Amino acid sequence: MAMTLELSALPLIAFSACVRQGELTLVQAEGALLAVLGDASAPASVLGAAIHPNERAAFVSPPLNGAHQLVRLRASDASWRWFKLRVGAVQIHSDGLHYSAVLTEASAFKTLEEAAQRYRDYTEITSDWYWEMDAQHRFSYFSREFEEITGLPSSAALGRTRWDGLGKERLGHIDWEAHQQQLFAHQPIRNFEYPSRRPDGRMVWFRVSGAPRYDDSGAFIGYYGIAADISATRRIEERLQQSERLASIGQLAAGVAHEINNPLSFVRSNVETLGHYLGTLLTLIQHYSALEAACSATPALAALQAQKQQADLDYLREDAPALLEECRSGLERVRKIVADLREFSREGDTDWSEADIHGCLESAINLMLGGLPKTVELKRQFSALDAVRCKPLQLNQVFLALLANAAQAIGEQPGAITVRSGETDSTELWVEVSDTGCGIAAEHLPRIFEPFFTTRPIGKGTGMGLSMCFGIVADHGGRIEVSSTPGAGSSFRVCLPRHSISISMR
Repeated sequence: MAMTLELSALPLIAFSACVRQGELTLVQAEGALLAVLGDASAPASVLGAAIHPNERAAFVSPPLNGAHQLVRLRASDASWRWFKLRVGAVQIHSDGLHYSAVLTEASAFKTLEEAAQRYRDYTEITSDWYWEMDAQHRFSYFSREFEEITGLPSSAALGRTRWDGLGKERLGHIDWEAHQQQLFAHQPIRNFEYPSRRPDGRMVWFRVSGAPRYDDSGAFIGYYGIAADISATRRIEERLQQSERLASIGQLAAGVAHEINNPLSFVRSNVETLGHYLGTLLTLIQHYSALEAACSATPALAALQAQKQQADLDYLREDAPALLEECRSGLERVRKIVADLREFSREGDTDWSEADIHGCLESAINLMLGGLPKTVELKRQFSALDAVRCKPLQLNQVFLALLANAAQAIGEQPGAITVRSGETDSTELWVEVSDTGCGIAAEHLPRIFEPFFTTRPIGKGTGMGLSMCFGIVADHGGRIEVSSTPGAGSSFRVCLPRHSISISMR
């Protein structure tokens, strides 16, 4: 005997509806879920009253062509329950739209949908991106963050392996072979870090983790995982390492300066003593020459005059003091260099004090002069300035870095470096270092203060000089202004408040 399945026994609500001039009329409703809404003695009325006001539009313009829509209905306990609305037969008559539809329980589905939406929301704000590989370890999917962070279109990377095109910067400490073997063995990967270079030339570092995927039969079908941009962390680590290296160099400079200072002291003392001895000898020779003129000619006197002529005593008398003066000048130059080295490498530079800006400038200039080519002229154009509250040793570093950059911008070509000083008003003074060098390209100007950014060849610059200058000047509550014309030179102006206050976080 055939069994008849009644709609009233099914876990759903089946109903018929008519829409006339935007007004909804429920004609019939039945199904076991009507009991959730309340008294089922008038099912169409109960269903109509249970529709959430925001969802009534879904019943007036129902989803067609097999689509569905989530709607809310009020339960008998006054709570709102989610249902899935799916339309069946649709007929259009002169009096309006007629259709039949089914409502099924969708609270669990809605919960899953909300959880999925939360996941999507979190992925939208994260700086990480998601990736997938096929069984040949070729990328088959990237989330949208990939393009933003790498600067590459996804199409340029899909179908390629990580070591074939993406990890272009094969640095010595990156073990690509071990990473490949790990993937070939279908092992999970944890925190693998590798570098790549964006199309704009900027180096970026990534940290990757992933896990293998298998189908229902256990066959390997690829990897899925997550990647993070750790460039900022890497820069901080490299900056700390650079600071440690600079600290070591500073200690080395202090030691070298100390070791040079000891022999320098007695060499300078000996040169001064030698000068006195030379003066005494020249005076004695002068007396002998006076006696020589008063003596009568003898064979012994003739032999002495021959020896005197052979020794070119007149030239020696003129040249010896000049040579001695050059020695004194050279030793004084060495003494200044040693003094400046000891000052620059001295610890305890965190104290604020009143200092003469020109003294800081001269200290930096003294260190630079010996290394300047003869074709480069250094000009001073100083204004009268009062002392400023600052950290003198740190400003020494700023001025030395700016002078070094100016010298490198000029190179071996003829040129000039001009150091100026002045005041903006009663609250601010400035120091400017200008050069007639190669200048800075317009596209590089916005990035010159970035740590590790440099346009110089590898090994010719670390990209830390201007970043250090920016940090020190900001620590003084000041700013650095830059103007540059490619091919004509650059000008860096350091503006400092007269009463600087440290604003950095330490």
